[in-house]
Amino acid sequence: MAASLEGYVNHTVSIITADGRHIVGTLKGFDQTINLILDESHERVYSSDHGVEQVPLGLYIVRGDNVYVSGETVGAC
Repeated sequence: MAASLEGYVNHTVSIITADGRHIVGTLKGFDQTINLILDESHERVYSSDHGVEQVPLGLYIVRGDNVYVSGETVGAC
């Protein structure tokens, strides 16, 4: 899987973690264990009362064993 991430470097990606968090940011790097480095990232927090809140995270590392789904984000972030 690590080799397939090379095409996403410097693109905006969306990550769903094993604990259900939704993190969006620019993929800056990764390693063989799928640890991801995201820049200009934010977490999207969904609430039925308040809609979608974006919590800024900045430069952020997501551990590979916590990545559930990843993909490129197209359009509004």
